[in-house]
Amino acid sequence: MKRFIVFFIILSCISFNTITPTYATTLFKEGVYKLSDLNVPEGEFYSAVNLSKENEVLLQIYDEKQVLLQFLKMPPGTKKVNLVALKPTYRIVILGNGQISIT
Repeated sequence: MKRFIVFFIILSCISFNTITPTYATTLFKEGVYKLSDLNVPEGEFYSAVNLSKENEVLLQIYDEKQVLLQFLKMPPGTKKVNLVALKPTYRIVILGNGQISIT
């Protein structure tokens, strides 16, 4: 009985750690992000905010053929900016030392 309880507790801890959805990650720093890795539903509209109070950030959205769909130059403390409808095949490129929140 003790083995079953210990096994159940360990299994529960492992399963709760692996169930965390990747789309919950909405803070992004400099880099290239593939939206299929973030489980973005197709056709949803999002907005972006530059959370940095000191650094400017450049945000670029590319489609599957590497065609630039949207380019944003976001000064420090930018309010919400609407993004194009995102698809899982799109890529987001972020340049700069700021941090962007996508909601």
